[in-house]
Parts: sequence; structure tokens; C-alpha cells
Amino acid sequence: LASVRGYAELMRRGAAADPEAAAQAAARIEAAASRMGLLVEDLLLLASLDEERPLSQDRLELAPLVTEAVAEVSTTAPDHVWAADVPDGLSTPTVIGDASRLHQAVTNLLANARSHTPPGTHVTAVVGRDGDLAWVEVRDDGPGFPEDLLPRATERFARGDYSRSRATGGSGLGLAIVKAVAEAHGGTLTVANAAEG
Repeated sequence: LASVRGYAELMRRGAAADPEAAAQAAARIEAAASRMGLLVEDLLLLASLDEERPLSQDRLELAPLVTEAVAEVSTTAPDHVWAADVPDGLSTPTVIGDASRLHQAVTNLLANARSHTPPGTHVTAVVGRDGDLAWVEVRDDGPGFPEDLLPRATERFARGDYSRSRATGGSGLGLAIVKAVAEAHGGTLTVANAAEG
């Protein structure tokens, strides 16, 4: 809101007389409004999940859902190395759930890896099954979570890199949404660094 107000005031004070300055201010207002819109959507989703509103209960295969999410996120970060490690054929886990919410959860996990790892990082989304339990795991060979962030990484508004601006960093809701979606489907979210050694 501060960005929108600041650029709107800049336009009111005369930037509109300079077409280039006006276009730049309008573009920044639009970008800030877009970020605010995404934040509001995330907050509404969390509120909906908090109220335990019913989710779709469709039978779906996890492998295509995860493969599609990896393909989508890979277009936004071609400087990372992306892979989907999914079973095929009869071994593909099938779950009952809300496809759009599960897709969003996987996308959030991948986006988190994209945002908090350096270029060249390998990110792999793995789909598996242990008996009746189906799972998705996102692994990367990046630096891992800071130790002080790890215990609260799934809390709302938890942000690990305080030097990031709101324009380049996230809102701190990504993993909270993943956790809420997982729990709404009777699952859990575990966040951990790879074991050293």
C-alpha cells in the first residue's frame, strides 16, 4: 500500500506530465497491486482452510499433478535444474483430494526452492507411496534452511531472509499454505535439512 500511495502521489505531483515517468509509476503501481492481490488470495485461502470449508474430493494421480507443477515452475527459473521423479503405470499413487489445492501446495514447495537457492541448484520433486500413504517430497542441493528458521518455517509470515524486500521476497505464507492444504487432506508437512555427512 505504501508503494501504491507513493507512486500515486508522484503522479499527482507532476510525473504525469513526463510520459516516461508516468509509465514507470503506473507500472510500479500495477506491480504493487498485483503483489497485494496475491497476498489477499493467500490469506483468503488460509481463512477458508481454517474454517474447514469442504474441499473437492476427486480421485487423482499424484504423478501427473507433480510433473505439471515442475514444468510450470521450471519456466520461471531456467537457471535451476528441475526434475520430477515419479512412478509410472500401476505404481502411480492415487489419492482423494482437491486437485487445484494439491497442485498449489506442490507449486509452493517448488517456488520456495526456487526463491531460496542459488542458480544451478538441482530441485527434484519425488512422488512415492508407503503402503496406503502417498507422499510428495521436494529435495534440493541448495544451502538448506537457516537453523533458527527451521522450527518456525511453516508458520504464517515466517521469512528467512530479512534482507529481501517485499518486492523480491515472499510474503512468508507459502509453507503455511502447504501445511494447511496437507492437513486439510489428512496429511502432514515436514520441513528438514538433509542429514550432513
